[in-house]
Amino acid sequence: MSKKKRAPAPPKAPPAAEQAPLSPGMRRLFTAITLALPLLLLVLLELGLRVAGNGESHPLFVRAEGRPEFMHPNPDVARRYFPKGTIVPLPHLDFFRAERRPETFRIIFQGESSAAGFPYRHGGAPSRMLQQRLQATFPDREIEVVNTALTAVNSYTLLDLAGEVIAQRPDAVMIYTGHNEYYGVFGVGSSQSAGRARWLTKAYLRVRHLRIAQLMGSLFGGGASSAGEGGEPRTVMELMAGDQRIPLGSPRYRQGVEQFRANLRELLARYRAAGIPVFIGTVASNERDQPPFVSGLAAGTDSAAWGRAYRAGLEAMRRGDHAGAERALRAAVAMDSTAADALYALGRLYDGRGDDARARAHYRAAKEADQLRFRAPEALNQVIRDEAARHGATVVETQRALERAAPGGSIGGSLMLEHLHPNVEGYFLIADAFYEALKARRMIGAWTRPVPAQEARRAVPVTAADSLVGVFRADRVRSGWPFRPRGARVTPLVDTLQPRTPEEQAAQAMVRGTLPWPEAMDRLRGHYEQSGQWEEALRVARALAQEYRTEARPLLDGGRIAYTLGRYDEALGWFRAANGREESPESLRLIGVILLRKGDHAAALANLRRAAMLDPGDQRLGQALRAAEALPGLEQQRTRTPGDAGLLYDLATAYALTYQYEKAKSTLADLHRISPAHPGADRLRAQLPP
Repeated sequence: MSKKKRAPAPPKAPPAAEQAPLSPGMRRLFTAITLALPLLLLVLLELGLRVAGNGESHPLFVRAEGRPEFMHPNPDVARRYFPKGTIVPLPHLDFFRAERRPETFRIIFQGESSAAGFPYRHGGAPSRMLQQRLQATFPDREIEVVNTALTAVNSYTLLDLAGEVIAQRPDAVMIYTGHNEYYGVFGVGSSQSAGRARWLTKAYLRVRHLRIAQLMGSLFGGGASSAGEGGEPRTVMELMAGDQRIPLGSPRYRQGVEQFRANLRELLARYRAAGIPVFIGTVASNERDQPPFVSGLAAGTDSAAWGRAYRAGLEAMRRGDHAGAERALRAAVAMDSTAADALYALGRLYDGRGDDARARAHYRAAKEADQLRFRAPEALNQVIRDEAARHGATVVETQRALERAAPGGSIGGSLMLEHLHPNVEGYFLIADAFYEALKARRMIGAWTRPVPAQEARRAVPVTAADSLVGVFRADRVRSGWPFRPRGARVTPLVDTLQPRTPEEQAAQAMVRGTLPWPEAMDRLRGHYEQSGQWEEALRVARALAQEYRTEARPLLDGGRIAYTLGRYDEALGWFRAANGREESPESLRLIGVILLRKGDHAAALANLRRAAMLDPGDQRLGQALRAAEALPGLEQQRTRTPGDAGLLYDLATAYALTYQYEKAKSTLADLHRISPAHPGADRLRAQLPP
C-alpha cells in the first residue's frame, strides 16, 4: 500500500518588523493626554451646564434694579450655604454706590443674626444706628454702612465672602460674630455640615459655585426642612442643632474654638493684606436671665448624691433659707463643677442677696457649662482679642459695654430679648461701642461735632411697631424648643393678641407676613400725621429713608414733617439730601423757601429758578418765584412807607406764596391795624394754615 503524501505546509510569513519604542517626548504627550482628558470632559460638562442654564450664581452684591448706579447685598446670597429647598435668611437692603465718590466713607458689616439686628432688622440693626449717627457727625461726607450679616451662619461664611467684601474697597470692615460656631451652617455641632475637617469644608465652599457640584448636590443631597428667619426662627434652631451635648473642654468643644481661630486668623490676614482696617466686637449673651439649656454631669459623678444636694439647695431657696441654700448648692458644685444648673442656681442666690461679683461669676460659669452651645463660650472672645492683636485689628469691647449698662454687671433681660439677641437698647450700646472705636481711631475725618449718645438714642429709627415686632418674634422663639421641652409648645403671643392700637395691628400683621414692612410704615406715618404725632411720623420717615437710599420721597416726607415742626435747619438738610438723590422741582422749591426764611435771597432764587426751569407748567411754583423776586423790593418799600396798606397786602401775599406763613400773618396784623376793612385781607388770612 502506497503512503499518502503530506500536503505542503503553507509558507511561513516573514517576521513582522519590530515596532520602534516610543520616544520619551511621545510618551509624555500620551500621558498628558490621558491625564487631561477627564479634566477636559469636566470642563466641557461645566460649560455645557452653564450654557444650558443649569445651576445658579449668587454673588454677594448685585446692581439695584432700575438704578444700576447703586448696588446692594444679594437677597439670594445665602443660597450658597443652605440646602436646596430651604427658605434662606435675607441680608439687609443696604444700597451703596457702584462707583465711589470722593466724599464716600464705606463700612461693610459682617456677622450673624445679632449683627443683622434680629428680630427687629431695619432701623433696629446696629449698622443702621451707626450709619445714622455717623452721617449726623459728618454731614459733608457720604456715609455708607452696608450690612451683609446673615442668620445661622458663622466664620466660614464670613471668610468665604471676604474676597467680595475687599472688591468693594471699604474704608473699614466691622465684625460681630461668634455665637454660631457650633450650630451655624458648617458648625462643628450643626446638622448642616460639609464634614468635620476644616480643609473639607473649605474645599466644599471653593467648588460650590461650580455647576457640576451643584448638580451633584441636587441629585444626591438630602432635603431640608424649611426654616425662615422672620417667620419661624424656632424651626431654625431645631434644624441646625445636631450634636446637642457639647461639654466644656470636650474634643468637639475644642474643635469649635480652633475652627473659629483658624477662620478668623485667615479672615483678618486677608483684610490686613488688603489694607482695610478691621473693627471686631466681642460677643455678648443673656447670662442673668437665661438658665442653661442642657446641664450634665461629668463621668464618675455620683448623680444621686449630686441630685440630693441640688434639690436641697433649691428647696432652701424657696423657703428663704439663703445660708442653707448656699451650703447645699456649693456642695453640689464641689461634687461636679461642670453641672450648669447648680452654678446658675448659685448665681440667682447671690443675685438676690446683692452680691453682684459672685452672681456675675456664677452666671458666667453656668453659661460656659451649658452643653447646648447656642451662646458663644468666653474662649471665642479670647480668640477675638488674640487674633485682633496678631493682625492689627481693633477690638471693640461690646460685651463690656453691655455689662456696664446691665444691673449688677450681669447681662440679662434689661438688654436681651432671649438667649442672645439684644433689644433696641442693647443694639444701641453695640452701635455706640463701634462709634466710639471709630472716634478713638480718628477715622473718617475731624470729629469736631460728635453726636452725644443720648441724642443719638432718641433719634434711633425704630418705631413703636418695630419694637412690637421684635417682642412678638422673640416670643415666638421662646415658645418652643430649646426654651421648652421638645414637643411642648405654647401659643405665641402674636397669635392670641387682639390689637387695640394701630401699632399693635401693624406689628401683628408684619409678623404674620400679611403686611409688608414698607406698607406698614407708610400707613403709620399717615396715622401719626393725622393725629398730630409729628415726632413719631418723623421717626418713620427716618426708617424709610435709611431703608431706601436710592429714593427721594422718604427724605421729602421727613423734610416736610421737620418743616411742620418748625425745625427749618433740619428740614433743609432733608430737602438737600432728597435733591442729592434725585433733583426735582419739589425739592428745589422747598430748599428755596427755607433759604428765603434764612435770609439767603440769592441762593433761594437760584433754587427756585432751577425748579421753575424743570417744571415750567407749575403755576404755583411760578407764583412763588415771582413773589421771591419781588420780596426784596417790597421789604425795602415798607421801611420807607410803613403805613401803605396796599404795600402791606402785597407783602403779606408774597410771604404767603413763599410759605413764610408767620411773616404773612404778622404783616396782615399790621395791615388790620392800619386798614381794618381792607378788601382781600380776610380772604388771604383764611387761606393761611392755622
